[in-house]
Amino acid sequence: MSKKQTKKFIFGNSILKNLLIIIVSGLLLILLALFFLNIYTKHGQNVVVPALEGLQVEEANTILKSKGLHAAVVDSIYHRDAVPGAIMDQTPKSGNKVKEGRAIYITIYSVSPQQVAVPGLVDYSTRQATALLNSMGFTQMTIEEVPSEYSGLVVAVKYRGKTLSPEEKIPAGAPLTLVVTSGVLADSLSINNEYIVPPGQIEHGNNMQPADEGEIDNSFF
Repeated sequence: MSKKQTKKFIFGNSILKNLLIIIVSGLLLILLALFFLNIYTKHGQNVVVPALEGLQVEEANTILKSKGLHAAVVDSIYHRDAVPGAIMDQTPKSGNKVKEGRAIYITIYSVSPQQVAVPGLVDYSTRQATALLNSMGFTQMTIEEVPSEYSGLVVAVKYRGKTLSPEEKIPAGAPLTLVVTSGVLADSLSINNEYIVPPGQIEHGNNMQPADEGEIDNSFF
């Protein structure tokens, strides 16, 4: 078969013609994909991440923008002795190499403490209430006892002298006062430490004796 006949056979055959078109198109697509991927990833163009800890967010963004990066605040944590708004952590860490346009995730110190809802603890035992509050970050607690028939039951939770309602929000870690029952009741009724004589008794010196029925108080006359 001559060359002229071979060319005529190949290009005249629709199946082979379509197959060649598919192969050529596939190769072109692969080459184009590699080209654009190289541009998109900016191959070989790495930026060293600067140290941001201790800076304010505005200062950090100024530095990052000069390097083609930007900051993204992902969390805030309250610390009483820290500078509000200062960066306490960053990801990736300083010294790592990243691509331009990458976000640097930062955690800052919040200006005010997080607000936490205190659950209703009335009728909880002192031990249960203390354990629950400790797990929520409340570690500064004082106990205030009130007389009652039962011992060790919570009757109220106070913050700065105010009785909290169930699920009321207060600053995390704030000092609390647990009002609990002491289990001690006075045997006698008293007002200003002066005993009240119960009805049906008369006082003779320091002893209480039943009053005789029909007895007349001569002092009345």
